[in-house]
Amino acid sequence: MPTEPRSLHAPFSAAVLRAIPMGALLVGDDGRVVAANPQFTQVCGLHGVDTSTGAPADPIADAVVRLLTERDAAALLTLRGQFVRKAELRLRDGRTLRRSRQPIDAGERHLGVLWLVEDVTEQRRYEADLHRHIDTLGELARDRAEFAARTSHELRTPLATVLTFCELLTDPATGALSEVQREYLDTIRRAATRMQDMADGLLHRYAEAASGAPPSFAPLDPGRLLTRLVGDITPWATRDGVFVTLDLPGGEPPPLTADADQLERALTALLDNAVKFTPAGGTVTVTARPDEGPGDGERPPGWRITVADSGIGIPKEFQEEVFTEFVRAPNARRGPYPGTGLGLSVVRDAVRLHSGTVTVHGDEGHGTGVEVWLPLGGPPGTGPA
Repeated sequence: MPTEPRSLHAPFSAAVLRAIPMGALLVGDDGRVVAANPQFTQVCGLHGVDTSTGAPADPIADAVVRLLTERDAAALLTLRGQFVRKAELRLRDGRTLRRSRQPIDAGERHLGVLWLVEDVTEQRRYEADLHRHIDTLGELARDRAEFAARTSHELRTPLATVLTFCELLTDPATGALSEVQREYLDTIRRAATRMQDMADGLLHRYAEAASGAPPSFAPLDPGRLLTRLVGDITPWATRDGVFVTLDLPGGEPPPLTADADQLERALTALLDNAVKFTPAGGTVTVTARPDEGPGDGERPPGWRITVADSGIGIPKEFQEEVFTEFVRAPNARRGPYPGTGLGLSVVRDAVRLHSGTVTVHGDEGHGTGVEVWLPLGGPPGTGPA
């Protein structure tokens, strides 16, 4: 029958501690040092203090206490005391040490305590700098959102005035216009409308970020929402010679838990892009279907919404980049397609908010298909109990 160990083996313990990268001190149950590695003396700054095998541990504790700030020194007990196993200690020289205390037992017999000490000063300084930079970036983002929302709001008022006078000038009651005057007026109206669309895009993109309002999730019918949005955009598409179709499931499909405003903005952006980048004679097809998932538990049931067009398409190498704010594909920048490059970033943010996915299909010259998948119950914690 094996015998119960009565003490820690000092030579073996010293060899093990030397292999540990952090400072390590092993104290026996009798309050004396069993072993200490050189890293312990260096990290704690205990040069001249006896840490050899058999030396009493209390002088080591006293030396450490003298190095600590008053608050930490008052909280620290002796090396043999019973206190929190892990803690961070601040030294008077400005450093921060992380120390842990691990009792060493053999069955019911207590053999000693292992101390591990690590200098985490640089790590804490890095973390503090990182948090400071994050706070600064957050403030800059809020300032940018407020500026964009305020600027967009101020732009909309004069643009609305310009468009109103364009309508008044085309009214027969104000007198007939010559063909040249009508062409000039149409040019003014188109330019003002484009500017208004850009201002609206900026306003919608940043207004919510500036307000800080939390999302509001509730059950909604995606089919009813899409029917309304397609109905709103069809007159514009018809005027430009683009044919829009909507394909919805029959019966009573399950509702989707979503933030109605965020989802409406995302779907509106997809429809606007599809019509805008589709030449006359082209088509835009909107499809929505409940998705039961693969049945393997990896993806829950959801809704799959696809907006496909026969327009100019997105080059494959830009199909991820176009979801970044203010980024537009080269063929969009070259053509007569006004915009700010915010539409797909609105889609990206709304999909992330709902814990969904968005993918792009197609290629330059072959149309674009954007597929959005959203979980039926919304993000975790928002679905029905």
